[in-house]
Amino acid sequence: MSDLAFLSHERALPSAEGPGNVVQWHVFRTREAAEAFVPSVRLGEGQRLVGGMSRDSVGALWWLGVEVEDIQRWGNRMAVNKHAG
Repeated sequence: MSDLAFLSHERALPSAEGPGNVVQWHVFRTREAAEAFVPSVRLGEGQRLVGGMSRDSVGALWWLGVEVEDIQRWGNRMAVNKHAG
């Protein structure tokens, strides 16, 4: 998980209703806070760390999430979680 180059790329925040297989994500106001969170992420088989940077009405934000290979195998899409930090 040492390569965090994806945090430099503009990428919209995931959404529970939107496309993609990101099942859990956290939002941070600084890149440093996002990077500090990485060591606490534990990935299972078929999962990978994803993320990016974006903006909202307050300003810049960075996000980290867990993307799964198979959303159906993962479970209920309504169980997707989002956390702001």
